[in-house]
Amino acid sequence: MLRRLIGFGRVLAVAGLLMLGGARLSAPVEAQQGGTNLLVNGDFEWGSASDRAWPFQDAIPEVQVCPGWRAFYVDKAPAKASAPTYWRRPEFRDIKASEYPNRIRTGMRAAKYFSFGGQHEAGFYQQVGGIEPGTPLRFTAFMQTWSCLPGAEWNVCPTGDKSNSPATMHTKIGIDPTGGTDPWAAKVVWSPEIDAYDAWTYFQVEAVAEYITVTVFTYTWADWTDERFRINNDVYLDDASLIALEQAPATAAPEVMETPDTEPAAMPAPIQAPVATSTPNADGKIIHVVQPDDTFYAIALLYDVSPEQLVQLNGLTDIDMLSIGQELLISAPESPAGPATAEPVAPEQALPSPTWAEPVMATPTPSTLPSGAMAVSATTTVAPESNSAPTSEAKKATLPWGLAGGIGLLLGFGAGFVIGKMQH
Repeated sequence: MLRRLIGFGRVLAVAGLLMLGGARLSAPVEAQQGGTNLLVNGDFEWGSASDRAWPFQDAIPEVQVCPGWRAFYVDKAPAKASAPTYWRRPEFRDIKASEYPNRIRTGMRAAKYFSFGGQHEAGFYQQVGGIEPGTPLRFTAFMQTWSCLPGAEWNVCPTGDKSNSPATMHTKIGIDPTGGTDPWAAKVVWSPEIDAYDAWTYFQVEAVAEYITVTVFTYTWADWTDERFRINNDVYLDDASLIALEQAPATAAPEVMETPDTEPAAMPAPIQAPVATSTPNADGKIIHVVQPDDTFYAIALLYDVSPEQLVQLNGLTDIDMLSIGQELLISAPESPAGPATAEPVAPEQALPSPTWAEPVMATPTPSTLPSGAMAVSATTTVAPESNSAPTSEAKKATLPWGLAGGIGLLLGFGAGFVIGKMQH
């Protein structure tokens, strides 16, 4: 009865999530929920399940932006442009893992903008409300750039999708603690500029809120300081997060380094952020606890399992409706086959019907993990008991009596033979 009530409660919870639908896109988020990502669509996964196209900003076909974000750009060449003839307003699009997996950090989508054969100055911003003034905030994001000097053919990069003599991109992120939308305002606090050629690079900046609304920015400027023409001037953005520091665990900037497959000319090695993975428990099972920014496809990609396997193992009916703290079974090895064991029973006794024990789930308390790391819990299942006795065990019980009977017959025949001889 208790299991039926629990199952009914789960059905009601799923129905409630379905009725809420896209509430996550528009519901206000309070900054005092420490450790919670305050950004809308910080993972840029909007539309992944149904492959919905991102909407056009201001009805401009070249500017498609993930909901919650806005693009900014400089239309006309500024005085600082080294080659004003080749100034462009960049095109803004999404980019999919199914087409360019190296341009996605996690999940199935990332944001992209580019100026083909031209310089640009552009980025994204998002305003976040419901913040108490005086709250210390941390904004982080991962960016990757591709800048290429053409070779023999003016419109072909000789190093493929790797940079070749890249131009300076002035890549950085910032926070306006007063909530303004002007990226050139004096109030904006910027991170250091880091070259992010061909690999996902971690950016971080901190500021204290001065108003109930703050604004986060990402920024690049394709600066052809040497006045040499670059065919590719691309920027990719993924996994952005804004958190309130007073309740968030302290984390250090990642130090892992990654070297691209092909070394581009004058390309520094960017700082890389580690991706959490899990090793199987002693029983070979892996369980993933859903985190605030997790998506179904990101979890499948992280553990290198097929989406179909996750659906089958967990009995999911809607992959878009994961809940924070939900446990997903990633893998469950098959139980090894072995002979059944049981106490022998007398042949005249009837064998009872086998009984099955209910599975017992043991979930140890996970150790404290840094923000964004994946928590893994171990589970154990009690195997079904069996009272059936093997045939060989039943036969063992009758062997001593048969042997005794045989010996008695032999002794009887032998005694009769000896007595008969003596009488003759």
